[in-house]
Amino acid sequence: MTEVAPISREEAQHLQQLIRELVLTEAPTGSQPQPTTSSTSANTNAAGVPSPNTTKPQAASATTAATDASENFDQIAYTIKQIFQSGKEDAFADQLGLFVHRKEVEIEKMCNFYYQEFVQSVDQLLKVRVGTLNLKNKVVDLNGDLQSIGTKIVDKKKEVIDYRRILLNIESAMDVLQSCLFVLDIANKVNSNIENRKYYSALRLLEQLQQVHLRHISHYGFAKQMQERIPRLQEKIQEAVLQEMKEWFVRIRENTQKIGKLALEHTSVKQERIRDKRVRQARGATVSASSVNLGTSFEMVINEEDESDALNNDEIKVDFRPLHQCLHIHDVLNKRAEFTAQYEENRKLQAALVLAAKFSFKDSNLTGFQIYLHDVVGFFIVEAVILNSTENFRSRAGVEALWDASTEKMTRVIRESLQDCEDPDLFLEIKLLVLSFIHTMEGFGYAVSSLMDLMLSLLDRYAELMKLKCSERIMEIIEDDEYAPMIVNTAEEYREVIAGFHHAEAEEASQSASYPKTFPFSRGFISTCSVIKSYINGFYRFAEGFTQQYNEMDDLLKKSLENLLGQNLSGAVMRKLGSNSLSQAVQLMVNLEYFERACVEFEECLVEKRSSHKGGKVVLQATHGFSDSRLMAEKRIFDSVQHKIDDFLELADYDWVATTPQDTESPYLFDLVSFLTTVIASTLCNLPPNMKSYIYFSAFDHLATSMKNLLLQQDVERITPAFIDTFDIDIAYLEQFAAGLGDVSVGDIFAELRQTLTYLKSDNYDEFALPHVRQKKYPRVRLNNVVILLEKLKGDGSVFAKTAAADKEKKKKIENLLKNLKSQQSK
Repeated sequence: MTEVAPISREEAQHLQQLIRELVLTEAPTGSQPQPTTSSTSANTNAAGVPSPNTTKPQAASATTAATDASENFDQIAYTIKQIFQSGKEDAFADQLGLFVHRKEVEIEKMCNFYYQEFVQSVDQLLKVRVGTLNLKNKVVDLNGDLQSIGTKIVDKKKEVIDYRRILLNIESAMDVLQSCLFVLDIANKVNSNIENRKYYSALRLLEQLQQVHLRHISHYGFAKQMQERIPRLQEKIQEAVLQEMKEWFVRIRENTQKIGKLALEHTSVKQERIRDKRVRQARGATVSASSVNLGTSFEMVINEEDESDALNNDEIKVDFRPLHQCLHIHDVLNKRAEFTAQYEENRKLQAALVLAAKFSFKDSNLTGFQIYLHDVVGFFIVEAVILNSTENFRSRAGVEALWDASTEKMTRVIRESLQDCEDPDLFLEIKLLVLSFIHTMEGFGYAVSSLMDLMLSLLDRYAELMKLKCSERIMEIIEDDEYAPMIVNTAEEYREVIAGFHHAEAEEASQSASYPKTFPFSRGFISTCSVIKSYINGFYRFAEGFTQQYNEMDDLLKKSLENLLGQNLSGAVMRKLGSNSLSQAVQLMVNLEYFERACVEFEECLVEKRSSHKGGKVVLQATHGFSDSRLMAEKRIFDSVQHKIDDFLELADYDWVATTPQDTESPYLFDLVSFLTTVIASTLCNLPPNMKSYIYFSAFDHLATSMKNLLLQQDVERITPAFIDTFDIDIAYLEQFAAGLGDVSVGDIFAELRQTLTYLKSDNYDEFALPHVRQKKYPRVRLNNVVILLEKLKGDGSVFAKTAAADKEKKKKIENLLKNLKSQQSK
């Protein structure tokens, strides 16, 4: 055996102390009463119960010992643990045996000391033993009963436990079934929502199934199947909303035309209100500068009170729910970009279909064009509403790109369709439709600059057609005119005259209420003025709404009007002037004078039409053209009258060497005067006084010149005093006729002839050689003409051959005078 090293004295003392404490700890907890000494027994009554005086100290020491033991219990345990860990169990046992032996000795001593009490205690213990045996038997019996009963209870408890386990399983199964039923109920709701087109709710339920509910039952097969079917259900929902979108596209396509028509009608109504307002303000305007300046048509339109939107009209119901639903669904599916691209592609295709529509302007039918505009307006109104009612869906740049492409194609289609259109009235109707279209689209935020360029090109074409139509109408008027002073028989005709040309004669005529009224110009003049004013009004009616391009339009109209008045009207009048009679030429000249005056009214009309856009004075160069044409007409009249006068003068048959003068005027002069009388009384009566005087002067001046040339013609080599007397009678006749006209301008037309004849009939030819006398008595007579006439009067000498000496002397004086005059002539 391994020798165990003895423990040290300190350890033994420590152990004894611990054991002692252990004993003290055990003592008060025992069930048996402790032996007492003889002195203690004295304090015990006969029943073996300690007296109160002895019980209290014992109880106090026991309490103290218990407290100390409890405090050192952990240390005892630790000490024992150290003994066993250090391998000193045997030494501890030996020491413990020694300790026990010492305690036994002490007990024995104490027992001997307390023997009497011990005997008493034994007696009591014997009594207690008997009671204990009885109690033990009872306890055994009771234990048997308890064991029998407990076995039954245990069996019942096992049954309860089994039932409890079954119940828990049932409850667990019920919970699982409830979860499954809840999932299946959600699945049914998903199907029901899909059938009822509540796609968003269906998607939300699918999302809950996928992220929450199916995870709790993911180990079940049907849950896995449902998990796998969720993407297909989402695709089904996507297909369903896309199918509704297709149906919505069809409905939109059907309502697009109605939307566009209603929008254009609203714009037309607003524009009509603007025009009515402008008319009312124009009527109520005063001469002061406080008149209200009206803006452009569209500016006024957008400032009007808002009316019901076209998409909310009672007749047109456009439901955007399918679009918003589809957009929302694709947002939930994270497929918004895909849907946006698909939508844009569909709208591009629809725009291509709308713009591919065919229309024609043949037979002046605008129905196809109106439908075309309605479709385009409706299409882009829908786009504008979608753009403004959604976020991050339709980009403004994308819509504007689609609009630009559409306007480019639409512009091309309209221009191609208008190539064969020759009716300016139809052009005006087209312009009004397009302008209403422009204002409508501009109101929805679309750029319309390219369409304004189209309108400018249409304006050029319209102006050309208007000028062509106006020119044709003017040609017809010039050809069909009666070329007679216009006679107005009714007040309605008088109002037409005032509308065509407002002039002083018309105002004077208006003072008289009697009819008929006569005006100097012909009916063709008024008709032409009306056509030109209609041309100006029609041009500006077409130009209405083009505020930014008014300067260009004003210049275009002025240029076109200049061409119309100059080349067309003035040219037609001049062509007519060359082929007409004298009376028609006179009427044409009167008309030209009034056309010249009408140009001022045309200028005022131009200024009035453009006054609200730019100032300045308008000057038509056609005024000078009409002035030049009038001068040409005057020349034509002069030439005609002079030619007629020349025709009569060709009938002159004078006897240049007559010996006796005639008693009356020559017959050809009688016919000439009769012609002039007729012309003055009828043909020239409509001319203004100044023009009439000018023609009188020109005619009589030509007549006087022709008569002088007749007298001075070289074919006549000599004349006689008798012829001079005859010629004097003719000149006197013409002077009398001219004086009878009462026109101052023709008063001295024949002065040169009269002074020449007076000189030839005088007896003193020599005085003409004296400059001061000649200047006084014969200021109009020319020296050269006197020399020619004296040569003719002198002749070859046969005139004075058989005359008296005085006549010969006169001849000699003439010859001397001729020498003198020729010398002056050579100087």
